[in-house]
Amino acid sequence: MVSKSRILRVSALVYDLCVCFFAFLFAHLIVFTPLEPFSIAAPSTAALWFCLAGGISIYVMRLNRGVWKYASIPDMVAIFKAASLMVLIYAFATLLHTQTISGPAIFLTWLFVMIGMGGGRIAYRMVKETVLLPHVRSQHAMPSALLYPFSDSSEAYIRALRRQRSAERHVAGIIDGSKTSSNRVLQGIPVLGKPEAIVRIVKERADRDQPTTELIVTDPNISGTEMAELLEHCNTAGLAIKRLPALLNSADAAAEPITPYPIRLDDLLGRPEVQADPVAVRAFLYGKSVLVTGAGGSIGSELARQIADFEPTRIVLLDSSEQNLYEIDRALRMSHPEIQLASLLGDVRDSRRVEIIMQRERPDVVFHAAAIKHVPIAEANPIETAKTNAIGSAIVADAAARAQVKAFVLISTDKAVNPSSVMGAAKRAAELYCQALDLEDSPTRFRIVRFGNVLGSAGSVVPLFQEQIARGGPVTVTDPEVERYFMTVQESVHLILEAVSHGLDGRNEKGAILVLEMGKPVRIIDLARRLIQLAGFVPERDIPISITGLRPGEKLTEELVSQSEDDIIQRRKGYFIARTRTVDTKIVTGWFGALRDACLEEDRMAVVEMLKTIVPSFIELENGRIPVLDRNEAEIVTNYASRRLH
Repeated sequence: MVSKSRILRVSALVYDLCVCFFAFLFAHLIVFTPLEPFSIAAPSTAALWFCLAGGISIYVMRLNRGVWKYASIPDMVAIFKAASLMVLIYAFATLLHTQTISGPAIFLTWLFVMIGMGGGRIAYRMVKETVLLPHVRSQHAMPSALLYPFSDSSEAYIRALRRQRSAERHVAGIIDGSKTSSNRVLQGIPVLGKPEAIVRIVKERADRDQPTTELIVTDPNISGTEMAELLEHCNTAGLAIKRLPALLNSADAAAEPITPYPIRLDDLLGRPEVQADPVAVRAFLYGKSVLVTGAGGSIGSELARQIADFEPTRIVLLDSSEQNLYEIDRALRMSHPEIQLASLLGDVRDSRRVEIIMQRERPDVVFHAAAIKHVPIAEANPIETAKTNAIGSAIVADAAARAQVKAFVLISTDKAVNPSSVMGAAKRAAELYCQALDLEDSPTRFRIVRFGNVLGSAGSVVPLFQEQIARGGPVTVTDPEVERYFMTVQESVHLILEAVSHGLDGRNEKGAILVLEMGKPVRIIDLARRLIQLAGFVPERDIPISITGLRPGEKLTEELVSQSEDDIIQRRKGYFIARTRTVDTKIVTGWFGALRDACLEEDRMAVVEMLKTIVPSFIELENGRIPVLDRNEAEIVTNYASRRLH
């Protein structure tokens, strides 16, 4: 059975050849009037020869491969080239046979071919998009939407809607903040006003019995601040606000219905997501055996999901929580039944258990995501935090080295930079331990990835704020000046995989740290306001915000690198490589032995003091600010910061 696409291509070819035939005849009829006899004996025969030249040109320019309902400027350029080529071929062939040709007739033939081919395509597209018949569809029966802004993406979306026979919405107008776009029209749709006029526009349309249901943001690069302002105006006007997925081109836009999705919190942060390079990540993980510690946590479970997409032969999930382990095990067995899966209960602080697992499984890659991460809980439990974040990391790293694992990846945090909390200090100690092992002559490469807060992860502020908003408030913020780096859990894992699959390949990069690009830090109070707006409320008016004061171990701002001890040696897409302070393996091993002894003795003060020895930049803050130091303490900190490290 002949396909529909083949029938359409043949029909288009027949149409173009007919245009060539009649364009040639009409041109010669116009030029050669009855007062002037034809200079060619058989115009119909000559027209057929011209059609042959036209067929060759159409094939060369691939005109019959184009889709007429997507006809655009590139198609017109191709028609121009094809018309010029067929005229040149015909003229050259005619002169070879010593026949004379008429310049005016050839020019008119070229012009008529251009008009016939181009005009046919444009007319077809206009009919398909119902521009000539705008009332064919019952627009009043469809929801009315406003678009923002006046841009190429809005124009592409309007055209895509018109191509869809069962469009779900009618575009009533465009909102744009530019002065130059006022009173302009895009694809027959007017610009109605600026964002601050949304409330008035919606009311006026409602008064005319033309209700508006939503504002659709078509620009993928809109800033978080701009999105927040739109959200505020839409909340006041009672409009839903949505945004479009990226429109790659007109063909993609028409391939299937384009469904706007509701605004998410990460849309309000205003930082475009960076995607991993799938080729490099696949080369790093394909056919490998991978072990993930903390596999039931927010980062660990997302790591396991994304790792599974790159077809490893086996994934070993290790977690101390039975429920968390059960959930990620069930999810992976449903989504990737072809992958061998081992779900093991165990604590990274249990050296015997970790050693047995590592020797039995012999993984190629280990992702160590197990950690205590909630700062106030860690501050109240410094011994358990040191056991997990520092000693537990050392236990897993040593076991990986003995099992000759190819790559060990430590998931770290920006709280390890100039730490003010036990949690951050213990993570920095783990970084130092893994750096020391990486500088050893070992077949295992130790890679450290450092990044900031993850939106919506367990224990983060987002679920807390959402719960407080659901109760009617107040939303509690520790300090109006507190700011943090944020990214989604999906993006953080994208960049972890990107960094470890590319980074630290050379010997000069041994002992360095991979730091994810986190964009600009976000004030927590702004995050709270935007979450309130997302819920459809007005901050302070509908939901109050309460300032509670900084908690133990918290500071006002976080850093991705230390100004005193970190040097950025290379920047890459989505991350950079920093060379930082390192310590000899014997020294750091001795420190960890002393830290382990302090933990066994349940000596809280000794644990904190040992962390300060391992991490001299660890300073316990008072209300998030550096305390006043006496002369000797200030001299120690100054001397340490001025040292040229590594």
